[in-house]
Amino acid sequence: MANPPPTARRRPSTSSGSSAGGSGPQRPARRTGAAPPVRPESTPFSGPKLVVSGGPKAGEEFNLQEEEYVVGRSTDNPICIADTSVSRKHIMLRRVGQGWTVSDLGSGNGTLVNGEPINDETVLANGDVITMGDTEVTFTDVANSTMMVDITAGPSRSRPSTSGAAPGRPPPRPERVRPARAGAAKAVDPQAQRKKKIIIGSVAGVIIVAGLGLVGLKMRQKAAEEARTAVSLRKAQVRQENAAVFQDAKNHIREGRWTEAKALLLELQEKSPDMGLQDYLDRVEKEIPNQERVVAAEAALKEKRLAVAKGELDKVTPDTQMYEQVNKLKRELRDTSDSQAKAARALLDTKQLDPARQAKASMEDVLVVFPEHRDAKLLNEEATKLIAQLTFVAPPPPPPPPKDPWEASVARFVDGDLSGGVALANACVTKSNKCKGGLKDMTEFGNLYKKLEDLDAKGLARLLALDKDITGPRGPSKMAKNAGTRAANIFYKSASAAKAAGQWSRAIEYARRTLQADPGHAGASNIVNDLRSKAKEIYLQAYTLKAENPEDAIPKFKEVIAMTPPDDENHQKAKNWLEQLQR
Repeated sequence: MANPPPTARRRPSTSSGSSAGGSGPQRPARRTGAAPPVRPESTPFSGPKLVVSGGPKAGEEFNLQEEEYVVGRSTDNPICIADTSVSRKHIMLRRVGQGWTVSDLGSGNGTLVNGEPINDETVLANGDVITMGDTEVTFTDVANSTMMVDITAGPSRSRPSTSGAAPGRPPPRPERVRPARAGAAKAVDPQAQRKKKIIIGSVAGVIIVAGLGLVGLKMRQKAAEEARTAVSLRKAQVRQENAAVFQDAKNHIREGRWTEAKALLLELQEKSPDMGLQDYLDRVEKEIPNQERVVAAEAALKEKRLAVAKGELDKVTPDTQMYEQVNKLKRELRDTSDSQAKAARALLDTKQLDPARQAKASMEDVLVVFPEHRDAKLLNEEATKLIAQLTFVAPPPPPPPPKDPWEASVARFVDGDLSGGVALANACVTKSNKCKGGLKDMTEFGNLYKKLEDLDAKGLARLLALDKDITGPRGPSKMAKNAGTRAANIFYKSASAAKAAGQWSRAIEYARRTLQADPGHAGASNIVNDLRSKAKEIYLQAYTLKAENPEDAIPKFKEVIAMTPPDDENHQKAKNWLEQLQR
């Protein structure tokens, strides 16, 4: 047989596969001299990972190298996704063998895999999309993904031929030789036949009973499975209903309908306390009074009451989500002030008394909002002169000098002239004991006021107490108003912290200090009102305990007394019961 040529030729395949060339198509020859592929020096991570494909954090990636991960909004999770629609602990990812599974951790919005809600631990495949609220993440695991291989059927093989048989035919079947009967058939025993029937009947009965038991077991298992399925479906339905209510609440929040959002969130909180709604409730509680102030400012602005509108806008918290509306109203306030100035100019040009008085009132309103408004200042002065000319009213005589030299010093101090007040007090220190004591208080006040920005709550309280001792019935000085605002902020923080910690007496004490420093502080007023309701609740608890456990009732009555003012009804009742129990 001659050697084949140097270049290998591809053999044609046959339809029957029985040719001498082989039973299937020829495989291509393997190249033995090719070099192995060169791997790059550094390659990106090719193991399993999560890729945020939708939501506020789209584009972030998380490599999965440990055995399990908790994913959620909380910052102490191995994988943190800062999205308010994601629960604090939303899902659990777990390595099982060579693959990964995902399970929901009782989240508020539930979890979807490829658009389907999951109730149990679910196996993940490469490319699966996990949805958590407004966030979508894609699970990627290229190394362990399933490869689908298409297998083509080869030609059939022929059976090997036997001697004397034609190729492709089966060999001839050997001839069966029947043995000859050795003798006649044996006679049949009737008793053995009866025993045989009894045994067969017993076996059949056992089989029937076992079959019926198996059918009953199958039916019970099916009923239990149906019951579990019904429970799972009900849970999924409840989660879907809660998610729909939660979405409605978020829609109300986005549209600024805070009261409606609060009602839905409270309903949802009662049904599912573990949904993590406290952040939303805190925001709604803060925005409801802000919305009321914005509405009041809009109404005042329509009625041209600029000072009232400015006061309402100043009460809106700086971190409000209604900043666009607030900024719009502030611009309208400025525009309205300018238009009021033009209207005042027209009124003054009439040279009549009533229009002049209207112009003056209008400009005074503008100056309350914008003290440096140039046109308003000029028009107000012109209106004052015109009114004086038209009414022939002489200017009032100057007030007589105070008889007590200390009063002059106090008047300077109240106007914010600390140096002038100290000088007058120093001048009369030998003539009046009030000047002597007042000079000492003013000196201490001045030393504290220089360090106003660095004073703590104790220092601010001392500063305000000194101001009250110096001014007396004249009221707080201009300097005390600045200190009062700062003190109110510090006291309010302490009051809020004490309330959150359940320290009711401490919270009411700091709330009262806040109101003493700033009588119009809305937050402190809310705390006082809330704690009055809490005091009533504690009083009822103590009242219930007073007969059987007076030792437990006494500290509660004391706490009610500390939380309420003397004129409060619960304060007097708690005081009376405390006196009776301590006898």
